[in-house]
Amino acid sequence: MSAADAPILRSETLEEGVTVLEMARPDRLNAISRALARELAEALRRLSADGTTRAVVLTGAGERAFGAGIDVRELAEQTPAERDEQQQLMIGLQRSLSDYPLPTIAAVHGIAAGASLQLALHCDLLLVGPGARLGLPELSAGLPGILGAWLAHSRVGPQLAADMLLTSRWLSAEEAVTAGLAARLVPAGQERATAVDLARKIAAHRPEALAATHAWLRRLRTWGSPVTFTGAVEAADEILRASNRSAPITPRGGGHDG
Repeated sequence: MSAADAPILRSETLEEGVTVLEMARPDRLNAISRALARELAEALRRLSADGTTRAVVLTGAGERAFGAGIDVRELAEQTPAERDEQQQLMIGLQRSLSDYPLPTIAAVHGIAAGASLQLALHCDLLLVGPGARLGLPELSAGLPGILGAWLAHSRVGPQLAADMLLTSRWLSAEEAVTAGLAARLVPAGQERATAVDLARKIAAHRPEALAATHAWLRRLRTWGSPVTFTGAVEAADEILRASNRSAPITPRGGGHDG
């Protein structure tokens, strides 16, 4: 198969309700082209509706990068109308991930930059290998960093967000975990395998309880956690009332606090 004929997005469905989506443009550091953005958005829609997928892992092909952001080479050759289309594709893709109904895990190795890092930050969990470098260098490419700024600000606060956006500072894997931008540092070469293992554990939970918890975490993250404890109690009462009338609970040696 020639490079031109090779798939730019690989989808692998594993047992236990887990699907891995791999951005596959390693020769371009998995930079997001219009075609890749369309395929990724369609794959996410398909998985959320298939009734069997319960968790999704997002990663990149090759050893050098999770993703290098928007394909600036393609962008430079586009007309203004084509750039508008690219913008709308990316906004739609980020909207989909921001409000995605299934748990998502980003397995990051190497470079995660710009729009690619933004996709990872929309995932519920972000795992990094020791060689990962995370950055939002849009200004260095002559592009405004609006969505990246919002994501960084909501994840790590105004100071580090400003440092990343205004100076194009890159974070190491260790710095990303310390700052709360990433959840875990995993051994080199084990990023995808660790993400799949965690996805299987997540997918094994009782569906109704998982869906309710995941939706609540999404709400907290998307809104920037403005919900008071009273609001959380009201939501818990509503959610647990519905849960109490669904399938019986099977004890697993633990408890729940509502």
